[in-house]
Amino acid sequence: MDRQSDDAGTYQPIFLAATAGFLGVGYYLVYRQPRAACADGTCMRSLPTRIVKGVLGVATVLGLAAVAFDYLAPVLLGA
Repeated sequence: MDRQSDDAGTYQPIFLAATAGFLGVGYYLVYRQPRAACADGTCMRSLPTRIVKGVLGVATVLGLAAVAFDYLAPVLLGA
């Protein structure tokens, strides 16, 4: 292995933990109970929930693909 791949391997757990943390916060914010509506109607209009859930799902799939790549690449590429 060359030096560059060794350096990337040392930071991988940090990036995985950060990704899991950001996805966890994202799921919490999307799926938590909504707050009561503002009485005076001055609340900001949030993004449509369907779009946000879709983007969060895509981000989750990409994160899982990044984790699985190290294990699947040798099998798929025959190395």
